[in-house]
Amino acid sequence: MATELDIESKAGDESNRKYCWQCDFVTRMHMTKCIVCGAPLYDKPKHKRPLQAQKTSASDDKSKRPSKKTVLLSFLLLAGALSAVIALSSPRQRAGTPVASPGPTDIEVLGDTFLGYSTLWDQAFQKKLKGAQITIGYADELDQKTRSQKLSSGEVDFMVTTINQLFETPSTGKIIAMWDWTRGADRLVLNNKQFPQVTTIQELNRAATQAAQQGELLSIIFAGNTPSEYLSILLTDKSPYFALEKFNIIRVDDSSTAWQRFQNPQPGDNIVAGIFWEPHVTQANRAGYIPSLSSAHVQRSIVDVVVASPQVLENHPDKVKQFVKAYYEHIARRSIDKTAWRQQFESLGGLTSSEALNFLQGVYFFDINCANHWMNGPTKLLRQRLNYTKEVLYGSGRLTTTPNTVDQLYDGRFIAELATSNDAASCPALQEAIAQPTAPASQPAPTASAPQKPQAKTSTSTQTTIAIQFEVGSAQLNDQGKKALDQVLDTANPNDTVRINATFADTSSARALALLKSRATAVEQYVVDKLPTASLQTTLNSGGTESPNIRVSIGKELTP
Repeated sequence: MATELDIESKAGDESNRKYCWQCDFVTRMHMTKCIVCGAPLYDKPKHKRPLQAQKTSASDDKSKRPSKKTVLLSFLLLAGALSAVIALSSPRQRAGTPVASPGPTDIEVLGDTFLGYSTLWDQAFQKKLKGAQITIGYADELDQKTRSQKLSSGEVDFMVTTINQLFETPSTGKIIAMWDWTRGADRLVLNNKQFPQVTTIQELNRAATQAAQQGELLSIIFAGNTPSEYLSILLTDKSPYFALEKFNIIRVDDSSTAWQRFQNPQPGDNIVAGIFWEPHVTQANRAGYIPSLSSAHVQRSIVDVVVASPQVLENHPDKVKQFVKAYYEHIARRSIDKTAWRQQFESLGGLTSSEALNFLQGVYFFDINCANHWMNGPTKLLRQRLNYTKEVLYGSGRLTTTPNTVDQLYDGRFIAELATSNDAASCPALQEAIAQPTAPASQPAPTASAPQKPQAKTSTSTQTTIAIQFEVGSAQLNDQGKKALDQVLDTANPNDTVRINATFADTSSARALALLKSRATAVEQYVVDKLPTASLQTTLNSGGTESPNIRVSIGKELTP
């Protein structure tokens, strides 16, 4: 009998299954390699030998053939041994089977089909853990509530999840490590194939409004009680053209299920858009659907973390430290040369090299120092993000009560022991938030009575960078953007160099590139009007990790 990963019957039809020809493992996940034995997975089960190949000629030496009794006995012994091996190596206990307590160096981890978690079943990482005398069992648990319950009971040691789930499906575990934040790997995708007129977020809003006026609701599909649903709430608040109340919401168990139904809707679905995570975002783009709003529009809001059970924290803190240390050492090596990382996503996600690279640019994986900044730095960024998430969920009605303090949700001691810094400069997209050093207000001004000695002419270069925000789909500078530019331009010297750096994640979209150019032109014109003697340099960057983004840097040449 085949060993099947139990991912609920609603995860898809039989055609979505993957089969291992080596150990008969069966799964509905997107993986390309068996998590039991590491062999390749196939779309169809292994074919049995043709009947004619099993027949022997009459000239065979029957005396050399084993008896039927011997064959039967050998088969039973082999089947028993094989079943035992599969049961021991399976990363997930079967339903109704008692769960044995893990050994002092064994860990059990639960997650889901998000490609960003693939490090946990990547053979290179598992080899790294074995070097630290750790064996890992990983499994997908699509039901977030079940995932949290298993962690609370100590049935598993760790789970990877998003911080919004710490409130929506609470457990008694604590965050012990930061995993990633996504900046484009979770995305709203438009169904322009079924609705050709829907090619922008504005046209999605128009189509939903017109359908409602005719007494019909168009549908949006996503995985319920997951980061996809949380992202839908954030995007509703972010964009005036995206209002959930205008749509019929179809909630399914997983992003892979949503993606399959998006392509093959049931009668009456009228699915006009869907929210997916990788690798399904890439697959949707490859299939010709139009990507729209994403986690890049709500920076650092979809944050994945590692949560440890209370049992492992109390009884095996050394196990927690070993796991955290092994993981961040693995991340450090991957960050130096990202080729292996890209190949990991290619292999486990079924992506091309360019698609895997785009995915890697759409996710930031924490290193140890950035994680320490979030958890233990002076700004307590994790605490801020937890409080923000709590308020969003409470304000949207998804929570009826909230904890008084979020400090009980995380334990930063393991990160603090391993990190070498907790400075904000450890994290990308945070350096620009660091205030430029200024002289204290109490510092006395130099007096005119003391003549200054002549000094050689020197040049000191400083730089101030700001981000210019636009309304979704607009290239017109709003009052907020003009105010941000004024604050910097008012401090500039007449002959400073103004650099306009424009980036966008979806480089394959001609419409996106046109929008980017229009935004850069709007900023150029404002700078020229405000500071006509300044030198102007504009750069359009492809393959960025943000939504259409304009950053303005002013370099000041100071000569004492």
